[in-house]
Amino acid sequence: MMNVALRTLFHERGKFVAALLGVCFAATLVLAQSGLYFGFKGMSTTVISHLRGDVWVMAKGTQLFDSADRVSAGAAEAVAAHPCVRGVRSLIMSWATLRKPSGAVDNVQLIGFARDDLDVVPWSLADGLPADLHAPMRVAVDRWDLPRLELGDPAIGAPVEVNDVRAYVGAVTTGIRAFTVVPFVFAEATSARALNGMAEGQSTYLLADMNDAVCERDFVAWIGGSGDLQAVPQKEFERMTADYWMTRSGAGGALGFSALLGLLVGVIVVGQTLYSLVGGHLRELATWRTMGATSRELLSFVLWQAGFLAVAGTMLAIGLAVALREAATLGGLSLVVSTYTLLLGFGSTFTTCGLSALISGLRVLRLEPAEVFK
Repeated sequence: MMNVALRTLFHERGKFVAALLGVCFAATLVLAQSGLYFGFKGMSTTVISHLRGDVWVMAKGTQLFDSADRVSAGAAEAVAAHPCVRGVRSLIMSWATLRKPSGAVDNVQLIGFARDDLDVVPWSLADGLPADLHAPMRVAVDRWDLPRLELGDPAIGAPVEVNDVRAYVGAVTTGIRAFTVVPFVFAEATSARALNGMAEGQSTYLLADMNDAVCERDFVAWIGGSGDLQAVPQKEFERMTADYWMTRSGAGGALGFSALLGLLVGVIVVGQTLYSLVGGHLRELATWRTMGATSRELLSFVLWQAGFLAVAGTMLAIGLAVALREAATLGGLSLVVSTYTLLLGFGSTFTTCGLSALISGLRVLRLEPAEVFK
């Protein structure tokens, strides 16, 4: 029955191409919408995920990476004194203003990192070397943000004013963008404090590395009892930040709704496509029933056609999704084509094709031999 089903499918090329494009469109829509959703989710936690640090220590009440009070200079020494802690590094995150050459002012997120983190932050450098940021008052900006900040390309050595303090571009990153689309500006902690008017030793976060993972819970409880600090494991802090942006904020809700809407439209398109395809073969199927074809054979005819369209349509959709990912990158967006999104695309397409095939199959099983003469 497989050979008959596929030959019948290929015989009417117009209907075959229309059905294949319908399934491909639906699968591409699901992959694109889910890819954008997970892309923006990854952007919301990009700094946290790229930094090492078993436990993040911060001001009590902090709910997400992008909003936190400063931690006093003495907190680092207190954290380092705990027997479970192997090392402590400072991280600075603050909202700042950058004055453009035209005199206009734009908001930026200033990220100050410890010298020991220079091998991981900033990542994805396009111009310059990590060591170039060792020099005083050197910052890194993303290539995508150069036109917005009125900086030329190449931008290395260009002067910028952050919080009315003169600095110079020491490196240019590529593809490092925030969920809020506010440009990131990276600098070593010493330079970041000077640009932000912070006292020596002050920071926004303290990244504590544990001697043993077993100690993590005791350390978190110990910090929680200090009164003005809280400690959150790195993965938990990623989840908190992503939950805020993707669930509690209006932007994340809109992205989630768009993803669900894309899935719903995809289901409708695939269902209608397969139902119409089977409807075009009702007379042939009724003829086979008259000739003695069993219900199982008739149902397998529909399932083989649906399965082939699901595989072929999804494979085409993956190619389109990869092309869309490249186009989205050029447009400053992040579209994730990962194992998870591919499984979601395959799963939704196969499930929809399967359900549509079963519904169409019930229609076939109810055929009467008299359908041949209609």
